[in-house]
Amino acid sequence: MSTKTKQTTRKSDQPLSDNEVNGYLRKRLKEANARNSEAIRRHVRGLRKALEREGDVIRPLFGGSFSKNTYVNGISDVDILMTINDSSLSGQPPNAVIRNMADMISQRMPQTKLRKGAMAVTVTYSDGYEIQVLPAIRAKSGIRIAERGSNKWSNVVNVEGFLLKLTEVNKANGRKVVPVIKLIKAMAEQLVERKGDKLSGYHIESLAIDAFENYRGNTDFKSMIIHLVKFSAKAVLEPIKDSTGQSRYVDEYLGQPNSAKRQKAADTFKTMQKRLNGCKSTEDLDKLFGQ
Repeated sequence: MSTKTKQTTRKSDQPLSDNEVNGYLRKRLKEANARNSEAIRRHVRGLRKALEREGDVIRPLFGGSFSKNTYVNGISDVDILMTINDSSLSGQPPNAVIRNMADMISQRMPQTKLRKGAMAVTVTYSDGYEIQVLPAIRAKSGIRIAERGSNKWSNVVNVEGFLLKLTEVNKANGRKVVPVIKLIKAMAEQLVERKGDKLSGYHIESLAIDAFENYRGNTDFKSMIIHLVKFSAKAVLEPIKDSTGQSRYVDEYLGQPNSAKRQKAADTFKTMQKRLNGCKSTEDLDKLFGQ
C-alpha cells in the first residue's frame, strides 16, 4: 500500500470537521424550507376551503408547528388549530366537532386519507405530509381544545404565549433555534423506531426554549445541536411544566421523574450526540437526519 493510499484511508476514517457538518446542515435546511413551505401552505389552503364550504363555520388559528415553522417533512407534527365560530358546533362535545370536521374535509377532498382521533383529525396526503387539525372553541379569556383522556373541552390554553416565547428565544439566538428544533426532530424520528417511544414535537420545542433562553455559546448549527441534546439528556429526566395550560406537564407521556421511559429518552439524546460527532461522510449524515 502506498503512502498516499494510507493517508487517504486514515482521512476517510476520521469524523467530518465542524465546517463540513455545518455546510451540510445549512444546505439541508435551505432545501427543506423551500420544498416544505410551499407544500404545507398549499395543503393548508385546501383545508381552509374545505372547512369554510358551508359558510364561516371554522376559522384557522395557526398555533401548532405550522405557525412555529418547526414542522419536519414526514413527521406527523404539523398541527393547526381551527376555532369554531358556529354556535351549533361550539355547543357540541369535541368528538362531535371532530366528526363534523372530518365529514367536511372528506366531502371536499374525497381521495385524501383521514383519521379521526380523540383530539384531532389527521389528514394524510399523497406526498407524505400529515396535518393534524385540532378543533378549538373561543372563550372570553382565550381558547379551549379537546381535553386529553376525556370528551370535554379543556381549560383555557395559552398557545399564543408559548409561540411568543419561542419567537423571543429564537430571535435572541440569531434565529437559529427553530432550525435546530427541525434538525433535532428529524434525528429523533430516525433514531426512535417504536411509535410509543417517540418524543413529541411540543416536548422538544419546550426543551429548546429552556436550553437556549440564556445560551451564550457558539451559534453554528452543530454547536447548538450538541448543546441542546446534552441539555435535554439531563432535563428530560424531570417533568416540564406546561406553560400553555393544555395539561399539567408537557411530557406527561413519559411518566414520573427518572422513569424508565425518561431514561430511554435520555439515552436517545446521548445517542444523537455520539452519532453526530461520529459522522465520517455525507452518507452518515443522510442516515442520521433521514435523507
